[in-house]
Amino acid sequence: MKINALMTAAVLNAALLMTACNNKQPQMNTPQSVAQVAASAEAAPRLAYVEIDSLLTQYEFCIEQKQALESKSKSYEAQIAGKMAQMEKAYGEFQQKMQKGAFTSEEQARAAQQRIQKLQQEGAQLEQQLSKKMAADQERFNTTLRDSVRSFLNDYNKTQRYQMILSKQGDNVLYADSHLDITKEVIAGMNKRYKKSK
Repeated sequence: MKINALMTAAVLNAALLMTACNNKQPQMNTPQSVAQVAASAEAAPRLAYVEIDSLLTQYEFCIEQKQALESKSKSYEAQIAGKMAQMEKAYGEFQQKMQKGAFTSEEQARAAQQRIQKLQQEGAQLEQQLSKKMAADQERFNTTLRDSVRSFLNDYNKTQRYQMILSKQGDNVLYADSHLDITKEVIAGMNKRYKKSK
């Protein structure tokens, strides 16, 4: 309601200024021109924005998924560290045997080197596989979040009737009137909806 009133007042002021600039003699507004100005104010687009950073830190789905992703990441890192430790141990044993002359033949030394190389390759493959899994998990989360936000905003906007709802993250919007910020309403609504779905 405040936004419509402010927009109507702004349009009225702009119309008055334009009328004053276009005509040398000031003219009085007729009821018809005021009605036209009011109609154009009603036709002005209704905009709003949602702070994505706040959504990511306050929407319970995001909080839970972030914790799950961090847990998976730690598990993946532990698997990679285990493989690297196995390779380092094999390399250390190889060096000790070389220094002590414990290899009875060149074939034994070559076999030990090949084992180390195999462990290195396995470690690199494991790291690549787990990185792909992590990227896929992150993409799945992003897609689910995007779909969840869109679905909620479609329902939310049935009563609010915004013509455009923008996402604001970091500095991607240089200026926006705080009256256009619907972040708190959206987060509260999405959390309520998420709790019901559990």
